[in-house]
Amino acid sequence: MELATKRKPDSKADLRALVNGQYVGDAHALIDKVAADLLAGVLARLKAKSGAEAKAGLVSIATRKEVASRLADWLIKDNEHAGGAGASRLPVARWSPEEVIGRTGMSKSTLYRGDHTQFYSVVPIGKKNGRAYPVWQFVGDVPSHLPALLQILQGNSRIQVNTFFMSEQDALNELSPAEVLAGMPFEDREHVAPEQTRMLSLPVKQRLAKISTLARMEAAGSE
Repeated sequence: MELATKRKPDSKADLRALVNGQYVGDAHALIDKVAADLLAGVLARLKAKSGAEAKAGLVSIATRKEVASRLADWLIKDNEHAGGAGASRLPVARWSPEEVIGRTGMSKSTLYRGDHTQFYSVVPIGKKNGRAYPVWQFVGDVPSHLPALLQILQGNSRIQVNTFFMSEQDALNELSPAEVLAGMPFEDREHVAPEQTRMLSLPVKQRLAKISTLARMEAAGSE
């Protein structure tokens, strides 16, 4: 039997995942851990000072800058996210697990725990096994809405899940559920008709309701 090895928790990566809406652990426990780590660093610097000096140091500008600097180091990524608020087209690429970790900041354990509950993977093209993650599911506010849909589709295989999200639907004006969920067309769509633009411009609650209805029909059909 293969023995499981303990992985050292990566608070930085998990905190970035929490900010991105992709952390699947206990959020409050993570925040407590981050707060403890930050305070430990500040207190270690003040330990050698007298009581009055230490108290003053805790509210000093230098201390606030130190905490802000550490938070910035933990949260701000050099890598660009899959798509920000200014994105207008949905990517069609797929990321390897390493690319997801590098670009979103989530840890490997968070990524694998969240597979098929927070996001989904497919088998890489040309391979019999492995994982590749369609990039569209990491764009904009998709990560905050996708889990509810995956809950509906939990009985479907990952091939079926991907086919559902990527296939154009009559009920969505010939748009795919992925496009409607994100509120933007895929980058390889040559033309967006006026009725499709109106569909993509609907409030997110209405778009999510339409996709949820289709997801329930899909789940019922696979039983």
